[in-house]
Amino acid sequence: MLMTETTTNSRRELISWLLITFGILLSALGYAIFILPLNLFEGGVTGIGIIVAKLIGNAFFAGKMPPIVGVIAWILTLALFAVAVRVLGKSFGAKSLYATTLLYFSMDIILWLLQSSGYADRIRELLGHELLVAAIYGAILIGAGMAIVFNQGAATGGADALAQMVRKFKHIPVSKTILAIDTVVLFIGFFTFADMMTGFKTMMYSFIFVVIQAKTLDTILNGFSANNLVTIITGKPEEIKQAILAELARGMTVYQGQGGYTGERRTTIYTVVSKRQVPTLRKLVAQADPDSFVIVQATEQVYGNGFEKFPGL
Repeated sequence: MLMTETTTNSRRELISWLLITFGILLSALGYAIFILPLNLFEGGVTGIGIIVAKLIGNAFFAGKMPPIVGVIAWILTLALFAVAVRVLGKSFGAKSLYATTLLYFSMDIILWLLQSSGYADRIRELLGHELLVAAIYGAILIGAGMAIVFNQGAATGGADALAQMVRKFKHIPVSKTILAIDTVVLFIGFFTFADMMTGFKTMMYSFIFVVIQAKTLDTILNGFSANNLVTIITGKPEEIKQAILAELARGMTVYQGQGGYTGERRTTIYTVVSKRQVPTLRKLVAQADPDSFVIVQATEQVYGNGFEKFPGL
């Protein structure tokens, strides 16, 4: 029994690391193909790396983006990770260090390969007048990759680690914190161009990129653990409790209450179910007590028996 449990945990851990690798490579491809060759900006620590690399490119490489964005961002990220490890646990630190190192160095390597083979110039020629297309597809690839990594308890950069710490203490969605950080970095990046009109155009498309990236991240991340908190106020609690236990195998919490208008004694049942179970639950409640009052609320995080483990455990 112990050996089986150990094997299962090892397999689960291996799958987690493989998913992190896949998500990172997906994001690296998004950066190297759609964002960096076209000088679009990113937010956060990666955005700062892009700004610094752009300044170096303007000074020494005739305006071309040198493949050093990852190195710069990786160095800046280490300081933030030192704090994140203490807040989010050692498991977060190990996975995030791996994810960040793989992202930044694979991003630079892929960009270097594209530049040395001439494909970076071809991408600029092909998408130079289609910045909106590049922003959309880059955002989808990077956002999807980041969501996969986040779902495995890791981060892809210093700003991501900061966003996860904010989510832990303030319960603010990761995507909102990242969007706020990205917006600040974008405005800083606007002043890295000598041509203000070019800088304004690039900033506008870059802002579209970070908004779509944040939306993609939020949609996919919440989709991994898409649960709903359901509140049922009923006069037939036993029928509904038995139906939930028998059909959905979900636990619940029961409170006794009193109607503020009618003064009638009513029972309130709280339960958490997945989104796909909500139609079944509605049907069960309607059959047991058509006069019930039901509230369905989307939840971003649910921890405990039958759901996610607590972070750091």
